[in-house]
Amino acid sequence: MRREDHRECGPHWRAVLEAQWRDQVQEVTELSLAYYGAADAAGGVDDKRARRLLRRTIAARRRLADTEEALARLAAGSFGTCEQCGGLIPVALLAAAPETRYCPDCAADALASAHSGARVGHRR
Repeated sequence: MRREDHRECGPHWRAVLEAQWRDQVQEVTELSLAYYGAADAAGGVDDKRARRLLRRTIAARRRLADTEEALARLAAGSFGTCEQCGGLIPVALLAAAPETRYCPDCAADALASAHSGARVGHRR
């Protein structure tokens, strides 16, 4: 897909990301309320259920932040462009995970880097 094609599909991606954002806001809200309820009922955050809810809430907030950053990239005109190498992110990958910020090659490099502790870069 050409860079222009990503821009022409902007309204589609905005609708997808905004729907995802709404769902994630609801999830974060529900998890946060459940966490505070569990912590209060158990007498503190040391409760096993409260800790599990806290971990889920933190993960949901991270996903929400990723979606908000994707909306910002869309507004800035850089949505669908790899943050590492500047190449285009395949539409199939964006369809599966519209918040993605890396092309498959750079994502694989980042994963390898995380596992090895070394920085591996992919440049085109």
